[in-house]
Amino acid sequence: MDQGVSNAIHVLQQENARLREEVDSLRDEVSALQAYLKGISALHQATNTIATQDNLYQLLDEILFQALHIIDTDHGSLLLVDDEKHELVFVLVHGEFRESLQGYRMNWHQGIAGWVVEHGKPLIVNQARYDPRFSPEVDERFGMRTHDLLAVPLKHGKRVMGVIELVNKRNENAFDESDAKILSLFGSIAAMTLAHLEEKLDLLEK
Repeated sequence: MDQGVSNAIHVLQQENARLREEVDSLRDEVSALQAYLKGISALHQATNTIATQDNLYQLLDEILFQALHIIDTDHGSLLLVDDEKHELVFVLVHGEFRESLQGYRMNWHQGIAGWVVEHGKPLIVNQARYDPRFSPEVDERFGMRTHDLLAVPLKHGKRVMGVIELVNKRNENAFDESDAKILSLFGSIAAMTLAHLEEKLDLLEK
């Protein structure tokens, strides 16, 4: 075969491989965008449900429930910071361990939730047991089996009031950036709710 023809075929093969990679990358981006848009649509519907709640505790519980539903997981918690005792408290829990875990306390810098409180940033940790920030204390105490974690701060201004933490998506799927963005929106709603609750309590005490 003529060397020039051979070189041209080689170049075409390389270009074909590059185009296939680009197509695969675009397909992944489109899938991620579709998942995000689906989540945003579900979030819009969820806020309508959330907005009908008058009881602030029930409102927080509804926020957590809707977050679990949209991100497709059965297990999640809303933890609040106890500034006086330097602890995180499991105030709301959904899933199998709701009765036993609710009210449990741990050091406010412990585990993934503690890292989120300290840094004020969302955190995705798939294969959590291989991450040095993960604390196995809750798993060992309550018989849980954490594989993947997604946690976002409940942030009002610069203050971190708590954390929403989701555990183990259904069908062994991993958490991704779309999940983190959607949960962060729920976290913002929860933080505004908590700030409003604090204002009401301050007015009652005056």
